[in-house]
Amino acid sequence: MRKLTLGVCMAALLTAGAASAQETVKLGYIDPLSGGGASVGEGGLKTFNWIADEINAQGGLLGKKIEILPLDDKTNPQEAVVQAQKAIDAG
Repeated sequence: MRKLTLGVCMAALLTAGAASAQETVKLGYIDPLSGGGASVGEGGLKTFNWIADEINAQGGLLGKKIEILPLDDKTNPQEAVVQAQKAIDAG
């Protein structure tokens, strides 16, 4: 899970330039949000939302607000790929 979360964060940072024309920077959070792993995923999502709120309260990231896009991978690697594509498509 940590590797996937780290990968999503890195992808978000690498695409930050593309987000510069937007009012908000969208960060996809892909983790299990249902089923047996939901407690781990929900805990991580709360942390991501808290961090985003803290950054937004101080003016955002380079002046842009951060929006967390929660996506459920259902503890399934193939579903994680599907959800990653949804995050990319969402901008």
